[in-house]
Formats: sequence, structure tokens, C-alpha cells
Amino acid sequence: FSYFCSVCVFSQERQTKSLEELEMHYEDEKNSMIAVTESDDIIYDEFYDEMDNRVKTDNSMDIIFFGPHSSFLRLDSETILHLLTTIKKDHIPRSRALLAWDIITDGKTAAFLQGREFLAFERLLNVIPEEDLYYADFGDSSVFNYFSKRYVPITNRKFGILAAAYRRYYGNDWYRTASHINELGYLICAFPTHDLKRIAPDTFKELTFDVLSKLDRCSVEQTKALYDIATHPDAYGEPYKWSSHEVGRLNILFNCISSQQISSIQLEAITAISTNVLKSMNQKKLGFFTMQQILRMNPKTRRIYILRIQLKNSLDTSQISRKSSNKIESGIFLTLESMVTLIVVKTLKVI
Repeated sequence: FSYFCSVCVFSQERQTKSLEELEMHYEDEKNSMIAVTESDDIIYDEFYDEMDNRVKTDNSMDIIFFGPHSSFLRLDSETILHLLTTIKKDHIPRSRALLAWDIITDGKTAAFLQGREFLAFERLLNVIPEEDLYYADFGDSSVFNYFSKRYVPITNRKFGILAAAYRRYYGNDWYRTASHINELGYLICAFPTHDLKRIAPDTFKELTFDVLSKLDRCSVEQTKALYDIATHPDAYGEPYKWSSHEVGRLNILFNCISSQQISSIQLEAITAISTNVLKSMNQKKLGFFTMQQILRMNPKTRRIYILRIQLKNSLDTSQISRKSSNKIESGIFLTLESMVTLIVVKTLKVI
């Protein structure tokens, strides 16, 4: 019995020691995960070996985008995507943007990219070669949704290249059905004016408010072409027939109305003019609204109207010249008056 007890005590001590050893081993592993090894420091320092001394090391973005190309090449594509997505891209050099594009595309075209890559580059797409953008995969829903639902700040020429890429997947008959046009969103402004003129008036009448509200991306020629379709008898007809429904639906196309037709707009339709429409309207057309129409505007739109009229009057050169001439005339009158006063005073002194 005594031998059995001694064996139990020995096994218990052995088990206790093994638990302590396991705990110490766990602590060692945890500390080793937290600690930074010397090899990591060396790799981190190598990133700055060829860096220009004029670049401040306090700002990591300057080091990445304005440092040596060899250091930038050490970044992987996912890191570059994360950086481009989270920072402002206004001052990134063209050479570094092209280098980032080559790393992400792996030397291939844009056919292998998805929407998140285009989202990361955004305005940097202006420096991307047109040959690459022509192969954008609009068959991918993420790519199509990015360019159709987001306002991408790129040039009209680059936007036209994307329209050509769209044709590669969907053909040239996009203008025949309203369902296809409604899916385009902002991409409708990527097509040239002669293509937009092919939209039939009855098809144009079936367009949704969502796609019509994105026409502010279009150029002046494009909006005029769409306005001519909208005023066709088979579409919405002449502006004097429009109600608040048509004015609110056509949105930015209301700016294409001629100055002579503004006064003929129904008072009920005036209430549907939005502030964005009035902000972008030609300043010369503002004076053709009647007082009744101005009073029928909603308060926010009327406030924008008053501010723009005040700005127009302050910038009117004829009024500025009239004010300056009035100041000159008043100045001359005061000068003559003072001269007469001096002459009278001197004559009185002589007498």
C-alpha cells in the first residue's frame, strides 16, 4: 500500500511538472509571435535602401509613390489595391500609376479585371492606355455595375472607349429596347451623339427616371440630341404641354429649352424644377422666367434662382460700366462744387 501511494505521489508531481512545462512553452510561443525578428528588420530596411534623401520618411505615402521604382515593385497587387482604394489619387505620378496597373494586370489587358480593380484606380484610368480599357470585361456584372451606377471622373474620350468595349459584348443594337438603355445608367453618355439619335421617341418615353437622372454626365451635344427626341410628338411633346411629371422626369434635359419657351411652361410644372437643374441652367435664360413662375418654384429652387440672378447682375458689365460712369459723374460734380466754393471764399477774402 505504501508503495502504491508513493507511485501516486510521483505520478502527480510528474503531471504537475508537465503542465508547468506546457504553460511555459505556450508563453514562449506567444512571445515569439509578438516579437519582431531581426530578419524582418533587415527586410524592412531594404525597402528604403535606394530612396531619395529628399523624400521625407515620416510620410509613408510619399515613400511609396514618390520613392524609387525598385521599392514600389516589392509591393504585391493586393497591397497596391488597398492603398489606391483608401487614399486620394490626385497627385499620384503618371509613371507610378502605370506601374501599379502593370503589377495588378500582371502585364495583361483589362479583360481579367473586376469592378474592385477599376474602383481602386478611378480617376487614374485617365492615364491607362486605351488599348487596355478596350478589353474591359463588361460581361462581368461587377465591371458593368461600376461604370453604369457610379460617376467615374474620366475624360469623354476614355468614356467612349468603354462604350466600344460594351459593344464587344452586347452588340450595336442597344438603342432598340428601353430595357437595355435603362441598364446603361451613366454609360448612356459614353455613346456618341449620332448613336443617341437612333433612339426612337416611343422607346425614349419608356426610359426610367434612374437613367434620365444620370444624363448630367453627358455633353451639351448629347443632351441636345436627347432633348430633340424628348420633344417629339411620340415622346413628351412640346414643353408647353409638360406637367410636373414630365419636368421632373426629364430632369437635366429641361436646360435645353429655348429662352422663348420658358414663359410658356405651365405654373403647375414649375414646381418640379430641381435645384440641380437650375444650378446648371444657362445664366442668360434665367431672366425669361415670369414672376408667377418664380413664385411657384419650391423654396430651395427659388433661393438658387435669386442667388444666381444676384450673381448675374453683379457680373453684368453694362451695369458695372453704368455704376462706374455714375461714380465718375458724381466725382466730377463734387470737384466742380469744391472749386466753386474755393473761388467764392477767395473773392470774399479779397473784398
